[in-house]
Order: sequence, then structure tokens, then C-alpha cells
Amino acid sequence: MEAGMVLRSWWTYALRGILALVFGVFFLAYPDATLKAFIVFAGIFLLVDGVVNMARSVVLAANGIPWGWALVWGVVGLLLGTILVRHTEFTLAFAAALVGIWAIFIGIAELALAFDLPPLSGRGFLAAFGLVSLAFGIVMLAWTAHTVYAFMVVVGVFLLARAMMNLAVAFYILRLRRGG
Repeated sequence: MEAGMVLRSWWTYALRGILALVFGVFFLAYPDATLKAFIVFAGIFLLVDGVVNMARSVVLAANGIPWGWALVWGVVGLLLGTILVRHTEFTLAFAAALVGIWAIFIGIAELALAFDLPPLSGRGFLAAFGLVSLAFGIVMLAWTAHTVYAFMVVVGVFLLARAMMNLAVAFYILRLRRGG
């Protein structure tokens, strides 16, 4: 039953991948944007990602599948996104720390969820996401960016990496659904 739900939820990975791709390209294409614009766009991404993960947790719960971690990273995304959108006066270092904390929470949640999933469900990809997110979060907390340009490039590259991983999982799950 759990593997079947994972197979039916391929679109959640695809949606997250497309969102991360769009925002990643934006951050790399316009590195000279102001701090306020970055904070607002990062906040919007976190809000949308939080809503998608909260919706995913409801779908998982309705199907009797462990849903707590999806809810956790959805709530964390909503909280951090709200802070970024409502308080644009924060400094870049604080914004970098929030993104780092978000990435660490997501990394821990994804690693935990990977251990809960059955074989052939894409758990290896999810564990890889978790490790990348965890490493990114630690780097962001250890060396906060000093300029909008550098910070946007780092976040843009991270989002593109997450986009590629999410899209890879979506296609992997679709391939499993088709029996191949």
C-alpha cells in the first residue's frame, strides 16, 4: 500500500522540482537583485513549498501512510516563508541562516522519511536529497553570504540541484508505475 501511494504521488516531486527550477533560474539570472526582492521571492518559494508538503501530508494520512515528516517540513516552510515575506528588513546574514535552518530541517525530515519507505519506492533518491539539504544547510549556517549576489548564486545552485533531484524521482516513479 505504501509503495502504491508513492507511485501515485509522483506529481508532488515533479511540482516541487518545477518550482525549484523556476526559482533557481531566477536567482541565477538576476544576481544583482536587491535584498528585499530576494527575501520576498525566497519567502514565496518557502510558502508554496510548505503548502505543497502540507497537502502531501494530508494525502499520505488519508491513505494510512506515515505523514508526520511531510507535515513537519510543510509547517517549517510556512513559518520561515511568512517571516521572510512579512519582515523584509532582516539582514542577508539572518536570511541565509533561515534558509540554512530550513534546509537542515528538510534534510533531517527527508532522511527520516527515506528510512520509513519500502524498497523500490525511491527512498535512495530521498536519502540523497536529505544529505544534500543537510550539507547545504550546514554550509549556509557556517558561512553566511556577505552579498546578495553571492547568496543568490548559492541558493540558485541549490534550487537547481533540488529541482533535478525532484524531477529525477518523479520520472523514476513514473517508470516504476509503467512497470519498467
